[in-house]
Amino acid sequence: MSSTKGRLTTIVLAIVVIMALIAVPVVFLFGRTGGESELDAGGGEGGSVVKLFDSAAPMGPDTGVFDDYAMGSQVSFYRLSDGHRTGTATERFARPALSLSKLYIADYVLERGSLAEQYEAIEMISSSDDRSADDLYEKYPTSITAVARKYGLTSTRADEQWGYSVTSTYDVVSFIAQLMQKNPTHPILVAMAEASPVAADGYGQDFGTSTLPGVIGTKWGWSDAGDLHSSVSFGENFIVAAAVTGTSNDLTDLVEFQLSDEINEAARVR
Repeated sequence: MSSTKGRLTTIVLAIVVIMALIAVPVVFLFGRTGGESELDAGGGEGGSVVKLFDSAAPMGPDTGVFDDYAMGSQVSFYRLSDGHRTGTATERFARPALSLSKLYIADYVLERGSLAEQYEAIEMISSSDDRSADDLYEKYPTSITAVARKYGLTSTRADEQWGYSVTSTYDVVSFIAQLMQKNPTHPILVAMAEASPVAADGYGQDFGTSTLPGVIGTKWGWSDAGDLHSSVSFGENFIVAAAVTGTSNDLTDLVEFQLSDEINEAARVR
């Protein structure tokens, strides 16, 4: 009996050892196939490591070429006085940045560009001038990526053409919040506050989050086909961003329905 038990013990131990040896490469392989890459995102003093998901999605100016991205509605809200945040479940999903990417280009140019380029960047924000964006992004093609890392914008990814880049409402609210905390009269914020009623391409800049009470400044975005709209706005005690697949009126209806209570509360508690 003891001899039989000894043989059984030896067999069990052998099986355990074999299973352990098999598990090592299996764990290694699964750990390498998650589609993630670790990058230093800046984001805080000394930098912090965040995970950015690689994307092979096709990119372009209208909805048809963004099929791999979540194209539903997105809303993000941040209250400055106490750090209160709220947003849709989709608020961190990458989606077409549209002209909101000009905010990131401008931030980079204001730090590294010539005086003339800095003025061009400010005007680009106010009038949403695509030609200025083309010019500045050609000169500074790493600007969006660099700003995403600097501010920890984990859903923001650049493309060879600025208009094909992606971001999220969560990221753009975080970006504006950091600007406001660093300098409430930052040139980008001033440019948003002095936005032209009509953009350089003739599109009206009067929809979305800009219609909410207490808004001081706004940056808008829209696709050439008019099927994508987004905006980000700030007031004395809040930042809000929203995006839809739909018209400018759809965006306005969304924010007025979703955010009226939050805006009123921000005015009360500041």
